[in-house]
Amino acid sequence: MAKRKRRQRYNGPDLTEHVDLNPGDMFEITLGEINDAGDTVSEVEGAPVVVSGGLPGEKVVAEVQKRFPERIAAKVAKVVSPAAERIEPECKYFLTCSGCQWQHVSYEHQLSMKRKRVQREINRYESLSHLIVDQTVESEKRLRYRNHGRFTIGKYEDAGQVGYKNMVTRQFVRIEECLLMDEKINDTIGLVQDKMDGQTQMSIRVGVNTDSMLVQPRMNISGLDLVTGEQHYEEEVRGSRFRVAASSFFQVNTGQLSRAVDEVRELLKLNGSEVMIDAYCGVGVFAVLISPYVKRVIGIEESASAIEDAGLNTNGVINVEFIEGKTEHVLADWPQDELVDVLLLDPPRVGCHPDVLDSVKKLKPKKVLMISCEPAAMARDLDLLCDGGLYRLETLCPVDMFPQTRHVETISMLALQESQGL
Repeated sequence: MAKRKRRQRYNGPDLTEHVDLNPGDMFEITLGEINDAGDTVSEVEGAPVVVSGGLPGEKVVAEVQKRFPERIAAKVAKVVSPAAERIEPECKYFLTCSGCQWQHVSYEHQLSMKRKRVQREINRYESLSHLIVDQTVESEKRLRYRNHGRFTIGKYEDAGQVGYKNMVTRQFVRIEECLLMDEKINDTIGLVQDKMDGQTQMSIRVGVNTDSMLVQPRMNISGLDLVTGEQHYEEEVRGSRFRVAASSFFQVNTGQLSRAVDEVRELLKLNGSEVMIDAYCGVGVFAVLISPYVKRVIGIEESASAIEDAGLNTNGVINVEFIEGKTEHVLADWPQDELVDVLLLDPPRVGCHPDVLDSVKKLKPKKVLMISCEPAAMARDLDLLCDGGLYRLETLCPVDMFPQTRHVETISMLALQESQGL
């Protein structure tokens, strides 16, 4: 489950004031390594410079986008000496809207960089560094895979226009289509473009495998046959239908979600006798799709709308139940005489609450499977469970849920050590 993480404000010394580079200026530079934000990191006169759209070792002409006390932000304007992995980006908005970090990188190299990022994070911990990370599971769709898009509506001279806001410059960028979005989302953008006066944002969610769609907020646009303001839409995964409320989380790449379900089932090697807890269960996708392979599934979710969806999404399955509440509270109160064989954790981007990890150590499920969209938080939490020998990390499998971007979903599996069992 993803959740946006607030950026921390920089409070250190001004590292860039001595450098005479300002927005719009061009300068030549050889690019350094990729950081966790997906950009290259270099220096000019000792000042940190972060350049988007580059690859390590490339010599480029870069354009300054904005100065910050801690860094100078720039983007590639011209490539002088390209890396072997560089390709031509397909999107005309690349580096202008800032939504994609790696459209200029061959897909095979994107998969490699994501695997290396996960490996780098676990290598920071002695309890995890024994493991070699699996190859990244590639996405069948590398473009037009997103079932959900959030868009900014322009103001002043851009009033009524649909687009994005650049994350660095904060400037509005009008778009006609986004190559990451499902065709139904782009069709909707075409319908409402220039007609969104009075709005500030718009969200479009579609069922890739259904005809269902949800457009927020409620609007009355004259002359358009477009239903807006609905509270739910439906999607189909592995033959099961799922209702998703406007406020409920759902993975943005439906195809890769199906692959992730398959990976989870294969890793757990279930025999049908297990009691499984699906923590941070959302609308119940994993709980419902894993239920035929276990004795009982208990889903835990704090979102009231997601729990309501999950209850409907059981579709008559009798060995699944859902509990509304914070995972840290529900697990802390779990009866010690009710044994848990498998615990599935799908926490928000910040990772598991410390009390959740404490409860895992007390409940001692035989297998703990974690699904994470933030490698650093995942590695921290895995180390806390493995440190001391209670669990051993057995598998780490990156799944490319977000092609063309730096983001990576990772599935990890821990096994309770025999000497630590009940």
